[in-house]
Amino acid sequence: MILKDYLKDCVKTKKIPGIAVAYVTSDSNYFLNVGFKGYKNYLGDKYPVNDKTLYDLASLTKVVSTTTLILKLIEDGYFDLDTPVQKIIPEFKYSNVTIKHLLTHTSGLPADNKDYKKCINALQMWEFTLNEPQIYEPGTKVEYSDFGYIILGKVIEHYKASIEEYAREVIFKPLGMFDTMYNPHLKNRIEDCAASEFTDARGLIRGIVHDGKAFKLNGLSGNAGLFSTTKDLVKFARMILDEGYPVLKKETVEMFKKCQTPNLNLSRTIGWFFSDKTTAVADVCSDCSLWHTGFAGGSIYIDFVRNCAIIVLTNRVHPSRDNDITEIRKTIHELILNGNI
Repeated sequence: MILKDYLKDCVKTKKIPGIAVAYVTSDSNYFLNVGFKGYKNYLGDKYPVNDKTLYDLASLTKVVSTTTLILKLIEDGYFDLDTPVQKIIPEFKYSNVTIKHLLTHTSGLPADNKDYKKCINALQMWEFTLNEPQIYEPGTKVEYSDFGYIILGKVIEHYKASIEEYAREVIFKPLGMFDTMYNPHLKNRIEDCAASEFTDARGLIRGIVHDGKAFKLNGLSGNAGLFSTTKDLVKFARMILDEGYPVLKKETVEMFKKCQTPNLNLSRTIGWFFSDKTTAVADVCSDCSLWHTGFAGGSIYIDFVRNCAIIVLTNRVHPSRDNDITEIRKTIHELILNGNI
């Protein structure tokens, strides 16, 4: 089977409503937009996706925007990886948590707490985050936590007026990522957006962040909120493969190429999974590769050994979150890396 036929079958059998996949290498100008299939919306008119379709990146926001912005602030001398978070945000109550702990999900903060849904505005969501308990000693366990990245978003806002403005200045504009943004519904781009979940509380979610915590934070958060296209994310991935130019320094990108959580339960580097054999791409990931996913369905794989990257964007949470993207991602990566495009 070749990839295009597989994507067509996934849409036809309603495993996913819509999908876009891209493959890129850095050693040439080679970029393969291997295809987009399906629809932005099952409900009402079924508009097909295209190369301008904006997908909710969900937790890919953590690596595309938040991690990159924190590293830019480090490069510019505002703080370093070992700086205690409390030094920047005094109301953060754990003096033993550093910036690196938050970036590697080793801060001791919990994975989740659904009581956040009781928050009615951004201030309450922030206070809720500050009051989350520390459930283990920092640096002793990897526990993926949205709360840690919400705090990193506030670290960025401590130095810069807005996450979005700073991201536009140092990431999106230098890379020509003109279709990457927060809150597309405020920028007259709703029609370009793939719809996500339909819920009783929010109705059809389209052009507004799906993630509940980021939604409480008005769509501008360190853990989620970004929307983008495969074309734009290829530019981001190529930047990482090209040793950071023109966004990050070479020595900063070198940090990505090392496991930062040795002897712990999961292999993480700064922001990303690092060559982790527990992930959906375990069978094909190289010994020096980055991986991250988003709950809405997207994923980014960057391989320093093969010198390539694979971008998958989909609205698998539409119209509900019942669709499982795990096996689809795995098959897509296997087909591309085995040359069955």
